[in-house]
Amino acid sequence: MKGMEGRNCKASSQQRLGKDYRHYVLNWRENLLWFAATAGMTCLISWLFYRSIYAFVIIVPMLFLTRKFFCRQLLSKQKRELLYQFGEMMQMISSFLKAGYSMENAFSQAWEEYVRLFGEKGVMAREFCAICHQLQFNEPLEQLVEDLAQRSGVEEIVSFSQVFSFAKRGGGDMMKIFQDTVGKIRQKSDVEREIITVITAKRTEQRIMDLVPFGILLYVGLTSPEFLAPLYGNLLGAAVMTVCLLVYLGAFLLAEKILDIRM
Repeated sequence: MKGMEGRNCKASSQQRLGKDYRHYVLNWRENLLWFAATAGMTCLISWLFYRSIYAFVIIVPMLFLTRKFFCRQLLSKQKRELLYQFGEMMQMISSFLKAGYSMENAFSQAWEEYVRLFGEKGVMAREFCAICHQLQFNEPLEQLVEDLAQRSGVEEIVSFSQVFSFAKRGGGDMMKIFQDTVGKIRQKSDVEREIITVITAKRTEQRIMDLVPFGILLYVGLTSPEFLAPLYGNLLGAAVMTVCLLVYLGAFLLAEKILDIRM
């Protein structure tokens, strides 16, 4: 295939292994960060609310549920990055189609251009490299794009693959398809950036408010421990603290729900 760096592309395609982007798998650094945050929060809650090692043992399994929340946040970020990189790649392919390249050569040239601009570590750089590599073995391009779309879990990429597959088999205006895809992706990305900009300040305020109850308990516990003493070491005090902790958890989840604005 014209201008294609086959050896580097082959190496990248072997590393892809059909990754499913619909689910997020934590790497060792993210696992370490999550574990440290979970352990720290468990120690803090156990000491501030119960002053008991038994509370630590009980709370630890419950806080392991935070892994799902952590993965969901990272998955949302990954999908935004996937959509942005896919839009950039579509723009480059569209440019090469305008220059008169065939569809297959436009994909390979766009991959090379993308690597020059953004490097080989990008997700779409690896994915499109794998597509170009498979094209050398006469794999249908529409099937390769459909496979990527299904694994991405991104609605815009899935919609593009369906239209692209129909047009590729039945004949259609490819230029218009790519231009429409780029326009829709950029429009969504622009709206998402505006939303993120607007809610960033609110999210910062929320994070501060999340820490206020812990700060109050810590301050009172260190400066005037006699005020909190009746709440520790007895069943009634533990029940009161548990109710307060559940109310705090409900408020935290409600705030997250309000700020979770999806397109």
